[in-house]
Amino acid sequence: MRNVERLRARRLQIEEAGEQGFTLIELLVVLLIIGILLAIAIPTFLSVTKTANNTAAQSNLQTALTGAKTYFEAANQTYVGINGGPQNAAVSTITAIDTGLTYLTGTSPSTQSNQISLYAVPSSTGSDIVLAAYSAGTKECWAIEDNTAAGWDVFGGTGVGTTYAVWRTGESSTTCKGSQATPSAVSTTGFPHS
Repeated sequence: MRNVERLRARRLQIEEAGEQGFTLIELLVVLLIIGILLAIAIPTFLSVTKTANNTAAQSNLQTALTGAKTYFEAANQTYVGINGGPQNAAVSTITAIDTGLTYLTGTSPSTQSNQISLYAVPSSTGSDIVLAAYSAGTKECWAIEDNTAAGWDVFGGTGVGTTYAVWRTGESSTTCKGSQATPSAVSTTGFPHS
């Protein structure tokens, strides 16, 4: 009997001291606040992730352009032979320049963040090259064209210099090739805004 009396006494102490813990309403309010914060945070996080994918593709293209210009200088001011091997070879000889990227010929698409589709414009001077990289987050294809002599320009101009482009049509990675033409936006001062 003594145990029963102790339990009754303990119960009376708890009732006199007031309730301890959270009510159902308090718990629901906390869950509602957490839900609202998640609803705000998730779209922001996804947007930042997509922007990071674009930035990575653009950075890889700048690195690839540096490697291509190194090849250009080492090959006596020409891009001739940069595709290497047979006409339809999948991997370019520029891979020998250690940039940490995988270079594919312009007939092979860039499908991953560290792949660059490289297209040496078929001309006798070897003065023009197009590099393309796919951004999976936004499904955009980014490209850089380096034209070292007037006359041939894949993106529609005829000037000498570097041209930046993007295809914003939500394309699949299978179409992100250096040989692709007519981009959504072109710029000569840097990558077009996404």
